[in-house]
Amino acid sequence: MDRTKHVLDTCAAVLHRHPAVREAIATTHGDGEPVVYVLPAEGHAFDAPELRRILQQEPDPLPEGTALVQVPELPRTEDGGVDHALLPVYGVLGGLLPLWREAFGHEGIGPDDDFFALGGYSMLAVRLVGRVADRWGVDLPLADFFDLSTALDVAHRLVELGASPTAAEVAPHAADELSLEDLLADVDQLSEEQALALLGLEASPGDDSARS
Repeated sequence: MDRTKHVLDTCAAVLHRHPAVREAIATTHGDGEPVVYVLPAEGHAFDAPELRRILQQEPDPLPEGTALVQVPELPRTEDGGVDHALLPVYGVLGGLLPLWREAFGHEGIGPDDDFFALGGYSMLAVRLVGRVADRWGVDLPLADFFDLSTALDVAHRLVELGASPTAAEVAPHAADELSLEDLLADVDQLSEEQALALLGLEASPGDDSARS
């Protein structure tokens, strides 16, 4: 067995025994970057510096450059095993859900809750898109909120766009939101029906143009 993989697996096993950790999975990204995904135990916060400190005290400490990434849950295969291919998506989801919960002021929001069913509206969507850009340096089209309106769906899309679960936060936009030019460019790509939905309005039943 490759020594780095052995050390990573050992570190994951150490974390798995920690009372603040429900499960830990060690893996590497396609570029070879070592990552340990951590599912916190119920009622415990994710404290990466503390977990890292514990691992540094082990005979085989955490390899330098290894990221510790929180996940809100672990993706599963049909037979109940961990779906390693989806771990990056769930790693991004771990950073995305707090943004959703902060935006709506509700800690109970889950990965499959729909943005609009939760009461989402235009400027809230704009702020979330801006926060996503700040966190991952990825420009998420505003229209994606209509086809990908849950946090899990958006996490899938962000990974497709190049977002990494190990990415450090980037410098925020000047106003912590999209610029007016960015917003207008995004809105211009929406159908009339989508634009009305974003504003919390509905097209008139007789308005055929809104459905074109």
